Amino acid sequence: MAEVYKLIHPVKFFNDYISRDVRPDGRKFDEQRDILLNINAIKTADASAVVKCGNTTVICGIKLELAKPKAEEPDIGFLVSNVELLPLCSPKFLPGPPSDYAQVISNLVSDIVTNSKCVDLKDLCIISDKLAWVVYCDLVCLDYDGSVVDACIIAIMTSLKTLSLPSVTFDIETEETKVDTSVRLPLQIHGLPVATSFAVYQQMPRSIVLADPSAYEEEMCGSIGANLIVCWNKGLFCGIQKFGGCNLSTEDEKKTLILAKERSKLVETVIETCIKNEC
Repeated sequence: MAEVYKLIHPVKFFNDYISRDVRPDGRKFDEQRDILLNINAIKTADASAVVKCGNTTVICGIKLELAKPKAEEPDIGFLVSNVELLPLCSPKFLPGPPSDYAQVISNLVSDIVTNSKCVDLKDLCIISDKLAWVVYCDLVCLDYDGSVVDACIIAIMTSLKTLSLPSVTFDIETEETKVDTSVRLPLQIHGLPVATSFAVYQQMPRSIVLADPSAYEEEMCGSIGANLIVCWNKGLFCGIQKFGGCNLSTEDEKKTLILAKERSKLVETVIETCIKNEC
């Protein structure tokens, strides 16, 4: 009966719950969903991870390739990430070229990883102006239920932390390249950025901040995705993104920063524990 009511009167259904200071799934406003993480899920990839935040499920696979560095940056390698939101993950996404939202998510994930400087691109250079690694990070959303950026960042960072680079020898005279996959060195990771999404709901006269919103909550808050994304990196604030919605009070802003910082510590523990148990 509740599902029928939700389908016929989605806004009133949502308001009825919010007015009682509880969310439709039973969570408190600042409560976040459980995280499940698995590494090395794709045996054909150089590194991989699957993460599930609530129902939102994202898989990341990394493949390595050799290429010549850019002429203007001869001692820097490449880190290329891409996020795909396929029709199988939600009826919101249609077959064909990537939607505008998918491109925004892909760019946002790339910006968070790049701006956090968790990977020194100079570590990917083998021979200056001759040879460098290209790290392709492909992320696919298998089930979309909100806060997809959070899941993508966990998946890509876990994959990068488990990535190792094969030994490469390059003959400058003949320009012959030999790759020895039996000898590998782990990629150095400097820091661990963690994204935390929030949705801001305007219920006059107050604005309500919902942590880790579901897809339904994102829609009710007037956005395709989260209204607010806060990033922390090993206890250091490293970015915030606001996508429309109503304004936040100073008190609410401080609350989101504190919640995001606490969650970043939790995610760090989850990732480290998962990698340790796999070793």
